[in-house]
Amino acid sequence: MLGLMDFVVGIFDLLVYWRVGFGVALTGLACWLILMMVPNDPARWIICVPLGLIGIFFAFRWQNRADLDA
Repeated sequence: MLGLMDFVVGIFDLLVYWRVGFGVALTGLACWLILMMVPNDPARWIICVPLGLIGIFFAFRWQNRADLDA
């Protein structure tokens, strides 16, 4: 149980950093633009879901690498 708490606290610590927020905001903006431009609903989801997952992954990766360099 303590390991799970450490994991959850670690995730919340990552969310405090500006790089994660900036990366998630850019990902959200890109997905929103795609939702506005693509007229077909299934195509929107086929494009936005992988884009969102990749964007969030790279935001966390950017923050992790910045922490390792410091």
